[in-house]
Amino acid sequence: MREISTEQLLYLLYTFAYLTEGTVTKGTVKINLAKLSKEYGKNAAKICEALFEQGLLESPKRHRIRITEMGMKVLVINLQTTEFEFTSVKGPKILNALMSCLKLASKYGGIDQKVADEDMDFETFVEKFEKLYFEERRRQELEGIVAMLSKEICQKFREENNISESNLKKYFERLKSEGIVFSVVEDNEELIEWVD
Repeated sequence: MREISTEQLLYLLYTFAYLTEGTVTKGTVKINLAKLSKEYGKNAAKICEALFEQGLLESPKRHRIRITEMGMKVLVINLQTTEFEFTSVKGPKILNALMSCLKLASKYGGIDQKVADEDMDFETFVEKFEKLYFEERRRQELEGIVAMLSKEICQKFREENNISESNLKKYFERLKSEGIVFSVVEDNEELIEWVD
């Protein structure tokens, strides 16, 4: 999990809270952060720049920003462990943003992601991966074309199971090295086949 400072966490939260059609101006975030703390308002440009450098914010239009997918994941995960407490009554935008982030927690691995990541052993991984592999293969056979792309099946596996990216890569490489799956690269895409 990527650790971010409290001021960066709040900047992401306020960006999320004041999004209009997917983007917000830096000025809107700065003004509302300043209401929370004059110090945060003064440092808003530096905070924003640091978030851009980390790939947590992007600017699709001039003077407008939005949170990247990685930024949302970092926001949701860091909200679960922050010690920050609001000391005054905040408007509904911030509370609604907090509630939305908590709803997104399941998308990004849930509240106990660290524990869940460590729970899956290799044998469980093999069992679940094999099941997903053959389900996906059957679906593709019905469509008439079978191309089991490792990237797609690993992404689908990650979405359906609580496993860290590092464990997924490690276990997938072990599948290949132990001869459980066979892989070949064609047109820069790795295709895999389960070995019976």
